[in-house]
Amino acid sequence: MASNAIWGIEVGQCALKAIKLRAAGDKVELVAFDVIEHPKILSQPDADADELIKAALEKFVSRNDWQGDRFVIGVPGQQTFARFCKLPPVDQKKIPDIVKFEASQQIPFDIDEVIWDYQVFSSPDSPDVEVGIFAIKKDLIRKQIDYYTAVGIAPLAVQTSPCALYNFAKFDQPAAEGGATVIVDIGAQNTDLVIAEPNSAWSRNIPLGGNNFTDALVKSFKLSFAKAESLKKTAATSKYARQIFQAMRPVFADLVAEIQRSIGFYSSTHRDVQLARVLGLGNAFRLPGLQKYLENNLTISGGVLKLEKLNQIVPSANVNAPQFADNVLGFGVAYGLALQGLEMSAISASLLPKELARVALWQKKRAYFGLAAACVGMAASFVWARQFMDDGALKAGVDLRSRTQTIISEAKAVEARFNEVKTDTGGKEEKITKYLELQKDSRYVPSVLSFVHASLPDVAPEIASAKTGEQLKKVIETDKERFARANRRQMIIESLYIGNAAGYSATGGGGATPYAGGGEGEGPGEFAEGGARFRYSRGMPPPEASQQESSPGTTAGGESSAGELFVHVEGRLLFGRTQGDAIGFLESEWLPRLKQMGATKGLGFYVVDDDPKAAEQRILIPIVRSYYQSSTPNFLSREQPTQQGPKVEDPLTGEDMASDWKFEINFKVKLGEKPVKEGEKTENKG
Repeated sequence: MASNAIWGIEVGQCALKAIKLRAAGDKVELVAFDVIEHPKILSQPDADADELIKAALEKFVSRNDWQGDRFVIGVPGQQTFARFCKLPPVDQKKIPDIVKFEASQQIPFDIDEVIWDYQVFSSPDSPDVEVGIFAIKKDLIRKQIDYYTAVGIAPLAVQTSPCALYNFAKFDQPAAEGGATVIVDIGAQNTDLVIAEPNSAWSRNIPLGGNNFTDALVKSFKLSFAKAESLKKTAATSKYARQIFQAMRPVFADLVAEIQRSIGFYSSTHRDVQLARVLGLGNAFRLPGLQKYLENNLTISGGVLKLEKLNQIVPSANVNAPQFADNVLGFGVAYGLALQGLEMSAISASLLPKELARVALWQKKRAYFGLAAACVGMAASFVWARQFMDDGALKAGVDLRSRTQTIISEAKAVEARFNEVKTDTGGKEEKITKYLELQKDSRYVPSVLSFVHASLPDVAPEIASAKTGEQLKKVIETDKERFARANRRQMIIESLYIGNAAGYSATGGGGATPYAGGGEGEGPGEFAEGGARFRYSRGMPPPEASQQESSPGTTAGGESSAGELFVHVEGRLLFGRTQGDAIGFLESEWLPRLKQMGATKGLGFYVVDDDPKAAEQRILIPIVRSYYQSSTPNFLSREQPTQQGPKVEDPLTGEDMASDWKFEINFKVKLGEKPVKEGEKTENKG
């Protein structure tokens, strides 16, 4: 018979962490826990991740009493897709249909290739309804579940790590009334950042983690990865703590910059939410100086707190066990998973495939089958008694005709209602039209994409003719000076965002240049705010929508944005010894060509000219920064940056990319042909 306790299991890069909880009133009881460290970090080049995960689960089932228990398992945030969006005021019954439409638009894969679910967030004090949509590719979720079924575990539900952290924080670590908690859970490869509001959530995966700190020690002290990892773990008590901190300081700066960007983006779209504090989780918070460094650089009133105790677990011997106290920083996800199994969580969405969910539901109800069978037996004993009673009532003259007439009347009423609904199609057509309106300008996307690539400056014919990495290396060897990396004049586009320009301010409302960098490990997605919709192909949010108030269909500067698209381009430039050289190249070689080609007839659109009198229109300004710059750069500075990060090799040629420059440019295109002003000529190539 199934027990009333639930296991929450998270298999991380460094260890398997599991918690077994049982409800105890409005709190929970810690029945058992386990921590099984992997012999190697799963992401190490020489590690067999599949075999290490299987070994950890086999060890778990061999040393724990789990037969008859139920399980909720977690999947890493970087393997999943999450989007949060507000819905217009609608009838509750219509929310599933609207969410299904949003999911088909937001999820960057074919809907048949993913397992997805959603969670509705609402507040009794507000009419707003917010929805979180979560998805994972079917092949990834099946691989995760196969690990567990191989040892006899059939999960009751599957949840993402960020959602589990939200469930944990809302239950055990709630912020002050009306405030929100910024949860920063630093893992080995990635950091989950979750903002937990009282009635809503927001999350982002940052591609930085404990391994980055270890790599910094490897490079600074010329150690092996294993020795550097050991040094990192003992840094707090080491006599070389100061030197260790200095070696890891660039990674601290990168992490803070990413957290600041995420919080800034969230605050620009949730102006009414007060961030009360930062809650730190993950064993990386044992590093000396990390908590203080975050506190000094994140301007949040409640400061940065490190998780030290769990508030909603009743006292017991397990809670006081030294191993549990030593690992409390890493139990947040497992805790949140177990809460969902106990039905004590705020987010109940599950990424368990439907066919397995039905099996789990069947097993959950199996305990009640014996009682149900007894009830059936009792009901059968009354069959004959009921027959004799009905026969007696019929003989007594019960008027069955009146009951028949009542049923006929009800059927006619239902038929009349059906006919009424069948003729009322105007409202439905209007909604369908609005949905189609969202896609009306999407046909221009391939044309804009082709136009941007065609506008790039020409490179040497020898470079342009190289089709493979080996061919390119041979070209470079023929004349190393001429084809030096900083002389090639190559522009490599890495990301391109296209969206409706409505509600967008080029200066971000506060004068800051918009920035939309990309993080590795996250899938493409879509973000909508203030009438603007941006497609993007990498993990970071697209350029923020205007922080100034503007009416629908206008930019923050007041100019009509009807029929305008916003374009944001990011890439790398292989030219120039200094930042000034790189900026000068873009301003003299690319931007004039972009403007000139953008005035060509027959494109179906044209590039909007700069208006030097209006700051919000000055968007054709290149942003250039060093490929390795580790802290937030001064984008308009032309000085050579002084900090460099670890060496990264070009995957084609093996060259160090230290001389590359990251660039960004924003511009708008207006649909239609460019009006010809008096005395002005436009080039006609179409």
